[in-house]
Amino acid sequence: MVVATGYIDQAKLASEVEKAASKLGPEVVRLKHRLGPDTNGDPSIDFRIVLADDVVQKAIHEDTVAEVTGRIMGTLFEELHPYENWGLVPYFAFRSLTEEPTPGEWA
Repeated sequence: MVVATGYIDQAKLASEVEKAASKLGPEVVRLKHRLGPDTNGDPSIDFRIVLADDVVQKAIHEDTVAEVTGRIMGTLFEELHPYENWGLVPYFAFRSLTEEPTPGEWA
């Protein structure tokens, strides 16, 4: 069941995202989310995950980027069940801390 983002308790969702973020570990420097329609017009939740630079460098060097990002996405899916519990299609974007844009670019 897909629910229009206007009908979601955004404070409760933010609280659940914060709880899930606490389970991600030290490699995640920052996790932000926003709601809105995706390119098909379906309600979605976009996650922007900022990873510690040393984790990114190590993952690239050891060819484990997919493992690191997959584990993070898996935890968020497991904790939030974005589609089943909220009716939202999840999307993920990862960056390293040095790639982070200036404050306010993606609130």
